[in-house]
Amino acid sequence: MTSFIGAGNVGTSLGVFFKENGMAIRGYFSRTFKSAETAALLTSSRAYTRLEDMVNESRFIWITTNDDAIENVANQIAELNIHEKKTFIHASGLKTSDVLISLKKQGHETCSAHPLLAFNTVEQAVKMLGKTTFFLEGEQDDLLGIKQIFEDKNLTFAEIKKEQKAAYHAGACMISNYLVTLVHASNQIFELAGISNHVLRPAINTLMASVLQNLEEKGPKEALTGPINRGDVQTVKKHLEILAKELPGLTEVYKVLGKETMHMIDDFRLKNILDE
Repeated sequence: MTSFIGAGNVGTSLGVFFKENGMAIRGYFSRTFKSAETAALLTSSRAYTRLEDMVNESRFIWITTNDDAIENVANQIAELNIHEKKTFIHASGLKTSDVLISLKKQGHETCSAHPLLAFNTVEQAVKMLGKTTFFLEGEQDDLLGIKQIFEDKNLTFAEIKKEQKAAYHAGACMISNYLVTLVHASNQIFELAGISNHVLRPAINTLMASVLQNLEEKGPKEALTGPINRGDVQTVKKHLEILAKELPGLTEVYKVLGKETMHMIDDFRLKNILDE
């Protein structure tokens, strides 16, 4: 039986997905009982008012709270009367299994399992979880149970070391969070061209889809198109001129990304322009 402490988007999405893939969900315990009830309803499970009851009635317990609360939750569980050995899994991309040390000392299995996915809505996340890679971290003996479950359900997973998690999470934030920021920045520039939002949104979505398609088939260097890849000096000059005039705050963003692009393709024909 699998249960969840934390009934936000991550915990609820995982519960719904696991249930749809034949896994028995025992229930949810959350900071607010209403959110536990909502997640329990979606997973045909139970909303618990007593954490001790849920833990004792479960074999695998996911801690899907926010990162700052994980260690406190683990310490709280460690003070309970737990009847037998359990596996505790937290879903943080940054924190390591060390935050569960109070449970580890009591003989329980502890690990982290981070799904590399942006959890915006439960419905969207559930659709994507079957294609998502879970990055596991913990001692080998502690990972045996969760790995067996993932293998049985044909889920994709990879292992990562404790000391690698900070770099792993920075990479995840770069591609996920800052892609959204980049779209926001580009929208501001498109507005200078007088393009309305109802026209712009589908046009941008198609453009991004074509870029992602390229990246599915090729590496970043081979997928790159555009003026820096072609060495178009005058084009980049025009871009910087309009930004300096209308959106000076984005000029440095353009230059930083341009410089990184030059390093990626080992072509520095535009170095002088981007260094100005």
